[in-house]
Amino acid sequence: MKVHRTLRFTIFVLMKREYRKRMILLMAVSLLARIIVAAITELGNDEVYYWTYALFPDWSHFDHPPMLGWIIQLFTFNLRWDSSFALRLPSLVLGTLNTWLIYRLGYLVKGPKTGWYGALLYTGSLYAAIMAGTFILPDTPLSTFYLAALCSFFKAFGLGSYGQEKEAPVHFLWAGLFTGLAMLSKYTGIFLWVGAILYMILYRRKTLREPRLWAGMAVSLLLFLPVLIWNLSQDMSSFAFHSERISFFGEGLKPLYFIREISGSFLYNNPVNVFLVIWSVIFYIRQRRKIGTAMLPVEPDSFRMIMTQSLPLIALFLLFSLFRETLPHWSAPAYFSLMLLAAAVVDHTDLRWPAVLSPAVLAVMVLLSIVQIRTGFIPLRELTESGEVSPEDPFRELGRHDFTLDMYGWKQLGDHFKQLKANQEALYMESGGSQGMPLGSAVLATRWFPGAHLDYYVARPAGTVVKTTGPLHKTHKYEQITRKRGGITPGEQMYYIESSRFPENLSGTVPLDTFFVHRSGRPVIRYVVHRITGITDFRAE
Repeated sequence: MKVHRTLRFTIFVLMKREYRKRMILLMAVSLLARIIVAAITELGNDEVYYWTYALFPDWSHFDHPPMLGWIIQLFTFNLRWDSSFALRLPSLVLGTLNTWLIYRLGYLVKGPKTGWYGALLYTGSLYAAIMAGTFILPDTPLSTFYLAALCSFFKAFGLGSYGQEKEAPVHFLWAGLFTGLAMLSKYTGIFLWVGAILYMILYRRKTLREPRLWAGMAVSLLLFLPVLIWNLSQDMSSFAFHSERISFFGEGLKPLYFIREISGSFLYNNPVNVFLVIWSVIFYIRQRRKIGTAMLPVEPDSFRMIMTQSLPLIALFLLFSLFRETLPHWSAPAYFSLMLLAAAVVDHTDLRWPAVLSPAVLAVMVLLSIVQIRTGFIPLRELTESGEVSPEDPFRELGRHDFTLDMYGWKQLGDHFKQLKANQEALYMESGGSQGMPLGSAVLATRWFPGAHLDYYVARPAGTVVKTTGPLHKTHKYEQITRKRGGITPGEQMYYIESSRFPENLSGTVPLDTFFVHRSGRPVIRYVVHRITGITDFRAE
């Protein structure tokens, strides 16, 4: 018996070392690939907007808690290094850490082999590897703290390794810490506690009497308190904005939104991963009916925890999508725990090919996306359908339906505007103010997007700023930013840059110049730079 135990221990140690080596290689290759993506693509509309979180830090923001801004400040040395790659650096670092955390979760649930398969599935997720692991979004820190909190909850309940782990209630304090940090990253972090409490109510009621559980909840609340105080001082603007986005009422039943939520979940989480998750749940349920609790892919309590940590978030946004427009990545963190189940089933059945196929499918998706952004080889509509564009202005909506242009052409526009601004200021000085534009004239925008792009890529390199006018639900944080930049004074001369992708009828404008963004030798966006004199002459029709 002693010899047998020694042999098992030796095999376990060797397996652990082997999979650690594999993990180092996987993280290195994944990091290199994500670095390339980060280096050759321009910032997306959300990413460049979140740059303002670091530019104007606060205890919270109109649409999200403050963590992302703090993370950007930390990695960019308070924006002393503010290139697009530097802004994405936190995602590259934390994304690599996340791969290790999912491995540790799988290791905890069943062993190093399960951890390895979990890491492969995680690497194959568009949401995990690209959205949270390459682009700079609130999902970046959310994913890190979400995974760390899951590890802590599993340890606190003593889950994994077929019941060989012992309960360690002290980890509720760590779970509270990481959940609080997740909530400071994105409001959906609260679902970590929702899942844990649901698990306890259904299967572990005695744990509700554990003092360290409530202490962990208190830690989360304490960390989240600045967000609550900020909202109280701002008429609950952030909570009101999000409650409106997920309201059940006002628009009636919307089946197309529901279909988009489901199809988006397949795309964001990788179709291979989603099908594997569904099959794994079915496989587990069938196996338990056949053989009971013996020789299951994961122990029953671990399965229950996985379900309570995933289904509430998924079900809630599926329900919302029946009535309101939702975004599929809102529920994406719920798939982290489901990946553990899928990895355990792959380990159990030795069905390796889906775990290997997952990152391969993602690689193809990302490669095609980059080529499309850079070349536009897929013939997306660059002009609206016949009848929507007047013959007098055939370029009015050029590129409007090509969403890949969100991440293309901003540097071209910025270079052109910088030269135009210099020429206008020189003309202003030469004419004694009768022509041209005053030095340092701001750029006017009516929405946060493309206002943030104009701020980062156009105004900032030219030595000026963006100011916005319009309702709060369109300007978001820029309403506050504009106030901090001195507001807009009556009679103030400003630039207004009209884009064919976001056509808008304005009054009181004087055209100064027209510029086309080119891709693969073809014009894909038209910009018209106007002079506009103050908001008193401004009207959006």
